[in-house]
Amino acid sequence: MSARILVDTNVILYSRDGRFPEKRNRCAAWLKRLADAQALVISPQAAGEHQVNAQGKLGESQADAARTTQRLLTWCMRPVNAEDVERALKIEARWRVRWWDAMHLSYAVGAGCTHFLTEDAQSAPTIEGVKIIDPFVVAPDDVLGAQ
Repeated sequence: MSARILVDTNVILYSRDGRFPEKRNRCAAWLKRLADAQALVISPQAAGEHQVNAQGKLGESQADAARTTQRLLTWCMRPVNAEDVERALKIEARWRVRWWDAMHLSYAVGAGCTHFLTEDAQSAPTIEGVKIIDPFVVAPDDVLGAQ
């Protein structure tokens, strides 16, 4: 099975944040490699979170943030649905993760993702069959193999 990797909002934001050049370069490299390998998955939730945080944390105008948010939608595999919310409720209770992380993980399960790329610490390295990886600890080639 080929890797399909759901990317958390923090990775997307770091890839665009000039205040942290090392994190920006690392996350931008991850996104490029995932896109090139056709392994990139973005949830509608992450696209929406990007829109809010690009304006608030990165200081972008609504229009500038929206251009990037529109490009992110290319990588959304499907809409969020009621099954995702029901699964997230179970993930939140079982694994004691924050609600929005449970939603990301639930979307990953529903989209057939093998991994969830996030800087946020989780309670377990694998949740519901989705392996959680940190972009600052794991390299793209460790997951995708060398090209």
